[in-house]
Formats: sequence, C-alpha cells, structure tokens
Amino acid sequence: MFLNLMRDCIFCDIASGKKPGYILYQDKTTMALLDICPSVEGHAMVIPKKHLVTILDPSQNELGEVFTTVKKVIKALQTTYATDKFTIGINHGEYFGVPHLHIHVIPRFEGDSGGIIQTIVKKEVKEDLETIKNNIKKNFK
Repeated sequence: MFLNLMRDCIFCDIASGKKPGYILYQDKTTMALLDICPSVEGHAMVIPKKHLVTILDPSQNELGEVFTTVKKVIKALQTTYATDKFTIGINHGEYFGVPHLHIHVIPRFEGDSGGIIQTIVKKEVKEDLETIKNNIKKNFK
C-alpha cells in the first residue's frame, strides 16, 4: 500500500523537482514550503525529502534534521511577520491529506480566529486522568 502512495506522493515529487512548489528553504535532507491551502499568510510546512509517513518512521537523526529546519522556518517567519506566536502541528497517520510526514508551522496573530491545539479534536473523555496515565505508562519501552 505505501509503495503505491509513495509513487503518487506530491511532496516526493516536489522534493525531487518533478513538480513545482513554493519552496522557502531546502538543504540536503529537508525542505520548507508554503501550504497551498494556507490558514494564514506564511503558513509553511517542513518535510523530509525522503518519503517517511509518520513521526515513527525517521531515525532520531533524521527527525532532528526536520526540527532544525522547523526552527529555521520559525525564525524567518518571526522576522517576516513580526510575530512570535505559532501553532506547530503534525497530522500523524492522518485520515486526509498527504501521506508524507510534514510539520505545519502556522504564524498566529491577534484576532486570527484560530484556537489552541485542543480545539482541533473534540471527543468526550470517559476515563479519569489517573487511569489514563496508568494505562499509557505501562506501554513505555
């Protein structure tokens, strides 16, 4: 399944130069580009050039390179838009969108109608936090 997705991956096509993109920055292993359906001016995404699907796929070093580029993008956006507020998000194993690891970097502004990250998903929490904590803790390796 993923081999077929990789063959049709728009981010892989942009990273390889097969398709155009609004590229802001790139180095040997990562690329930053504008989102073509932006939430606000400057809404950028950082991708690894290598086809990786989830945050669990890259090595520690590869993940570090991606987040080094995220930091560079934030610094550039801070200067460009005179803001130090950002929402940074990863749609891990998302239901919709591009099945290629990408980190959204969205500048925030007073009155932008955006919310905090907790407003993205709303589902009733039925267990108490102590039970949730204990269930999760036993699965750390």
